[in-house]
Amino acid sequence: MSSPILLTQPFRTVALLAREPGLLVLKDALLNNPLVRLLEVFTHASLPKREGGAQRPELKSYESECKAAGIPLRVLDLPEARNLERYLPGESFDLMLALSWRYILSKNVLDRPTAGAINLHRGELPKFKGAEPVRRAIEAGATSVSITAHRMTEELDSGPIVATVSIEMPPLPANITAEDYAEKIKVALYPLYAPLARLSILSLTSARQAAAKSYS
Repeated sequence: MSSPILLTQPFRTVALLAREPGLLVLKDALLNNPLVRLLEVFTHASLPKREGGAQRPELKSYESECKAAGIPLRVLDLPEARNLERYLPGESFDLMLALSWRYILSKNVLDRPTAGAINLHRGELPKFKGAEPVRRAIEAGATSVSITAHRMTEELDSGPIVATVSIEMPPLPANITAEDYAEKIKVALYPLYAPLARLSILSLTSARQAAAKSYS
């Protein structure tokens, strides 16, 4: 007998992804996932100015993965990225999944997905909202570091938590700065992004099934 989860219609999904973790989520959590029908992927072409502003090294991999899967890829930086609603698919969709998207999303954008918008935040919420959560966790003496999947609201990093994963974090070594140590911890978190994305989608699927059952 088939699993009830697999009988659920897949989420029509728009993904806002950047950097290497976003690429891992694309490959290992969205493509070939029976719970997802990926409609379009958005990414950035350029690094932030503080990082030199050059082309992002992972961009060609995004292009290759999307082309092989037949998924439209839209590359947006300023000023277009601030007006994302103009570039979203014309058809209705269920889910928006974001990771390392650099721009705050408007209410018009957040209202588009019928099942909501999920962000993967590299930090424990609500404790480490905002920028540089790993470095701040190190400086606070935290013994673990998390990635938190949460529903996106107009207030940054403040929506309800959907799922979280974490790893232990040894104390800051004496011979390294908190900033440099944070970069090492960020890389150690890479393998957790795709499983967290899958767990989040599974959680939404279960919630949708429960809602459907309550109405039947």
